[in-house]
Amino acid sequence: MDSKGKILLVDDEPDFVEFVSWQLETLSYAVHTAPAGEKALDILSRTDIDILIADIRMPGMDGIELIRRAIERRPDLQCIVMTGHGGIDTAVEAMKLGAVNYLRKPVGVEELDVAIEKAMEKLGLILAVREKQERLEKVNEELSKANAELTKLRGQLEASLREESSGRKKAEAALKKARLRELIVEVLTLSLRYWKQTTQKTKIELAEDSKIWTASIDSGGTYRTRTLDRYLRITSLPSNPRFGDVLDTAYFVLNNCSTYPEMKSNLEEKIGQLEKILLESP
Repeated sequence: MDSKGKILLVDDEPDFVEFVSWQLETLSYAVHTAPAGEKALDILSRTDIDILIADIRMPGMDGIELIRRAIERRPDLQCIVMTGHGGIDTAVEAMKLGAVNYLRKPVGVEELDVAIEKAMEKLGLILAVREKQERLEKVNEELSKANAELTKLRGQLEASLREESSGRKKAEAALKKARLRELIVEVLTLSLRYWKQTTQKTKIELAEDSKIWTASIDSGGTYRTRTLDRYLRITSLPSNPRFGDVLDTAYFVLNNCSTYPEMKSNLEEKIGQLEKILLESP
């Protein structure tokens, strides 16, 4: 049968120890005994004890010193002191050290049983509180770890979103540049085609009449519009695109050409698309 608790009884009177041990064992307590303080401390060092019951007056180490040392080693140990000598001062000293009860000899079995039960009840509460505290600490530790992991995952997600956003912005910027390049070529090509169809004049004459693009003579004596030609077959936007010159050229052609409404409409449409993208640019 399981014991109600583990008792260490310390007293230098063998007959008293034998009688009390027998009585406590009949009450289902597991009882260890010691005749003096040093022996009691030795038992405490290698045995799990719930209640220490010690006489105050013993040879060598007295009960007060035993309680002090025992509680230093086992803070949860519940101590009951008893003696046939001493008075209130001894009881107060024992209580200050941590004793839970003070009994005067001769001690009745029922009185001792009640004191032990109260001490076991207090020990049970201490252990229950400690268990809950340990469980709470474990929960808090797990919660702390979960929060740290969540913070880590949130940081990774935010970094991924920033990277994704940056990549998307770069892609959008690249697409916009590509579209601007296409529109530059389309606007200039349509403008030149409309100019030639309407006025029967050349690209050189468009550059000279509009005064937007420079026409110069190359080493072979041929007039060329190098910058305009470069924009007509542009493959990538230069660092400072001449959007204003492109639009001015288109408007110059529109102002000086009035026939072929379909060509005019196509040119106006491309001008509108180019201006819209330029207005949307930061």
